[in-house]
Amino acid sequence: MEAVLDGVDKSPALRSLVPKSDFLGLEHAAHLATGGEAPFLRSHLEALARFGLHKSQGMAGRERLFEVVDETRVALARLLGCEPEEVGFPYSVAHGMNMLAHSIEFQSGDNVVMEQWEFPSVLYPWIEQRKRRGVEVRLLAPEPGGWRASFDRMSALVDGRTRVLGISQVSYLTGERHDLSAISKLTQAAGALLVVDSTHALGAIPVYAPHADFLFSACYKWILGTHGVAVAYWNRRRVPNWRPIEFGWHSVEPQHPKQHGDPFELHDDARVFEAGNPGFAAIAVLHNALRYLMPIRIDRIEQHVTALSGRLHGRLVELGLRPLTPAVSEQRAGNVAFNVANEEHWRRELERRDVLAWTGDGRVRFSTHLFNDADDVDRAIAAVAEIVERVERAD
Repeated sequence: MEAVLDGVDKSPALRSLVPKSDFLGLEHAAHLATGGEAPFLRSHLEALARFGLHKSQGMAGRERLFEVVDETRVALARLLGCEPEEVGFPYSVAHGMNMLAHSIEFQSGDNVVMEQWEFPSVLYPWIEQRKRRGVEVRLLAPEPGGWRASFDRMSALVDGRTRVLGISQVSYLTGERHDLSAISKLTQAAGALLVVDSTHALGAIPVYAPHADFLFSACYKWILGTHGVAVAYWNRRRVPNWRPIEFGWHSVEPQHPKQHGDPFELHDDARVFEAGNPGFAAIAVLHNALRYLMPIRIDRIEQHVTALSGRLHGRLVELGLRPLTPAVSEQRAGNVAFNVANEEHWRRELERRDVLAWTGDGRVRFSTHLFNDADDVDRAIAAVAEIVERVERAD
């Protein structure tokens, strides 16, 4: 039962897990926009200063930069439940997804299965394979009155010619959270690859990478990093012979200049996602973010974000809105979205009330993270109620 004192909810799950002062810019605003851009940790400034110092120290500094990359790889492996050698650093999810899509050896009659409303960085690299190589792309269409991608509806599109099932662990559009364990069993039974985008999961809820054959995540949202680096996971046990078709000095085994040429060998680990130098500055920030997040524990963060997103969902329903996001906690994470007629109007009105949300695709999306609390949610709901009332009066 929630603890209530003098009419104010004091449930521990609804207090912030960390001080808002750990972040830049949270002095006045209710920041509920992590699904678009997470606020920047103050300690990142120190991490960037350390990066700058290392960059200025010649070869010894370069060695330290690579040490930070390796330490970050190890920390991510712990978070993802995999081995460090299975973690690579492309520059973005789109970069990693394209590397993978172009490398698959499709045969005539093969198909790829995805949601029609999948994020473009996941969707379009596979759509392009239809144009270039005649791959059938099977898109799960929205059902009447909803955007749910139920397991039964998805599995109905999978058959013996399915080579790839691509899905986001948590939908950027609706906030729906998928059961990767069940989907993994489906794809393995069909002999297909499971390709996952965990951008809206990593840092907010548990992500067990070995459910997937390949998994990617951006780093500037829930994991509290920044732009310029993404996470790539390669399940080497299930797909041991996969190799990309892009190469560079960093992804191949070293050769003396007198030996340059054929033959050359690619690394046999996820460094193949790093054809050139990885994004050292962005990885320095990610390294710091992981040091900040991991002692708090992802299970605690999951409990917190789902408690707050549940509060948001319930209060929106009370206002007569119909969230795109499922009500059941196991089927959502930190995002709660609802459709609006004029997203730019909603953005202006929310920001005028110091409530930061993400708008786009005809919807408003609130995102709750470890620095949020019940007060942030209540400020957002009060703002929504005022905006709805003004719209109804205008009508």
